[in-house]
Order: sequence, then C-alpha cells, then structure tokens
Amino acid sequence: MMYDCIVIPGGGVDSNGSPSAWVSARLDRAIEMASLTSYFLVLSRGTTHRPPLLDKHSFPIDEASASAAYLIERNIPSHKILIENWSLDTIGNAYFARQCILEPMELYRLAIITNDFHMTRTKLIFDWVFSLTNSTKDRCEKYQIVFFTVNNQDMTDEQLIARIDKERLACEDVKLKIEQIRNLSQMGQFMFIEHGAYKAKNLHSRRSQLDSLTASTY
Repeated sequence: MMYDCIVIPGGGVDSNGSPSAWVSARLDRAIEMASLTSYFLVLSRGTTHRPPLLDKHSFPIDEASASAAYLIERNIPSHKILIENWSLDTIGNAYFARQCILEPMELYRLAIITNDFHMTRTKLIFDWVFSLTNSTKDRCEKYQIVFFTVNNQDMTDEQLIARIDKERLACEDVKLKIEQIRNLSQMGQFMFIEHGAYKAKNLHSRRSQLDSLTASTY
C-alpha cells in the first residue's frame, strides 16, 4: 500500500538533543518504508513535564525538529519532511497534525508509527480525532489510517512498568473524553479552553515519581 504520509508521534529527546531511543526506533521504521510514502510528518514541540532542552545558542530544541534532523541525516530529502511543532501531548499530536497539515494538504492515506507501550492510546486518540466532523451524527470517512508498532527500545524494566501503568490510566481518561467530545467544535473548545497543556494557565506543575520515570516517553 502507498501512503500519502507516514506520521511519527513525539516522545522526547535525549541530553544531546537527539530523538530518544524509542522515537529513533519509530523513525528507523519510517525510513524502512520510505519508498511507500510521499511525506513524513514528525510531531511535537515538547512536553509539559519539563522545560525544553536548549541548543548551543540557547534556543529550544523542538522534538519535531530533532526528528526531522534525524531523517535528513539518513538521506530522507528535506522536501519530503513535514514538521508539526505545536503539540505537547498525544491528543495535540493528532489534533494539530490533522487540522494544520494533513487536512490542508489533503493527505488522507496515513501510516502511524509508535512503540508497543504507546500504541493502544495512540490508536484510540488518532481514530477519535480523525473521525470527527462538524456534526455529532456524522463521522469523517476520508482518512485511511494504518498503525505500525515498533519495540520499546532501550527502556529499563522500571520505566516500562511505570509507562504501562500510566498508559492504562491515560487510556481510561481518553475513553471518557471520546464519549464527551463528539464533533470538531467540541474538540476545539476542549483543546483551547479546558486542556491543561494549551489553555491560558501555568503549564508546569510538580512531577510525581511516575512522571519522572516517563516524562520524555509520552
């Protein structure tokens, strides 16, 4: 199958400003599929869990830009790489990807690549966000989405156990939101009035021990 775009969700950068090991695994799979796609879309500005890493000129390193650089270094042409660097979580990944890039560019046949630990929530969110229309009764049918899983690269057992527990709780919250948010207007209201990562409030809060283990793996 040919795709209009391969989509790679965000998931943190390491201390050198390169994609985390688990994101690198996603990007490597995307590179293997290069002949099957017109574009690559890399996602995410960063995370609300911690301040952004700064480069040598004190500019923040966006996760999407780090992922784009990784692809370019491995001979993916820059004109095939699209950058979404507004989102701060997986719901934002899906929302901004659709509304700001995929919809305007009419890219409808998509491959989404993420790690095994992240796949259940990713699929819930992307299927939900990409099904919404302006009506609570109708579903958007134009997107064809295929999901690909890669392994949980270089995560410690402690990180993986914490991540799986956090993903389980997050999925329950997503399921509640799916029941409540049933059209694009409601989604916009949620994103910019209610969502803690995007509404007008202090974005940063004390991290729990669980968050400290998983802060860069969302």
